[in-house]
Amino acid sequence: MVERSWQRCAASHHVDPAQGWAAHILSGAEFRHLSGRSAPLMRAALPEMRRLFDLVHPLGLLVLLADPDAMLLARCADDAQSAHCRRMGLQQGAIWDEAVAGTNGVGTCVRDGDPIFLGQGEHWRFCLSLLASFAAPIFDAQGQMVGALNLAAFHGDSSRHAAPLLMDTLTQAGRRIEDQLFRNRYEGRKILLLDTADGVSAPLVAVDEGGQVVGATRAARTLMHWTDEMIREQPNLLSALEGDDSPSFRKAEESVIRSALAATQGNVTRAARGLGISRATFYRKMRMLGIE
Repeated sequence: MVERSWQRCAASHHVDPAQGWAAHILSGAEFRHLSGRSAPLMRAALPEMRRLFDLVHPLGLLVLLADPDAMLLARCADDAQSAHCRRMGLQQGAIWDEAVAGTNGVGTCVRDGDPIFLGQGEHWRFCLSLLASFAAPIFDAQGQMVGALNLAAFHGDSSRHAAPLLMDTLTQAGRRIEDQLFRNRYEGRKILLLDTADGVSAPLVAVDEGGQVVGATRAARTLMHWTDEMIREQPNLLSALEGDDSPSFRKAEESVIRSALAATQGNVTRAARGLGISRATFYRKMRMLGIE
């Protein structure tokens, strides 16, 4: 990702790495106008940002939240960090789009839609060379990227030794925000996990009382090969899973059956009704999957 971003900075963005740069910061009125579209994200993310800051603050890291245009929406930092943030433009309303800032955690993350770690010397601009940055994209209830969560430090490579741990912690925080966005959007619906989360999105689906799918996260859409149009047609979840005998689909089907049983405290009749299938079919699937 870093190499691709550097190539874009040179060939497409025409950013001079040696040129001094300061982030453009929106006025209060401009920020309020543009940040309004990210209100659901901010409500879901702020508690998670505070929890994450408590974990990483002893390592000298701060926490940032950006929208899909790389505009900073919120920050968790202590007083000592705040002074550095003002000098570097790490504050509400600052624009960190890769096209103007060069390779950077937030801007490159939202550009590529993937997690990224940048250590000392990996930012495109020389003036950012001592900044360390970890960033992970956040996806909404429709599988669209709505922003990025970022950990930043001013002490260069001092966090590189913990990079895998910090990236995993950041990714899990992003998934929890996605989970909250999904549950807020489909409040009152049954939420099922199709498989173990592996990456920045968890494979969650929302189903109605008849077992029809009414919503799916980015990971679930990828697993099931669902488009927006297919979800609008509200496919039956178990019928969709039966259409493929691959190990991942069988694992997803088992996860759905176990989740339904857990949600009804083992009541097979209620679990079958919630998935839109008969009790006999539910028992057949249990036997087929080896579920007692």
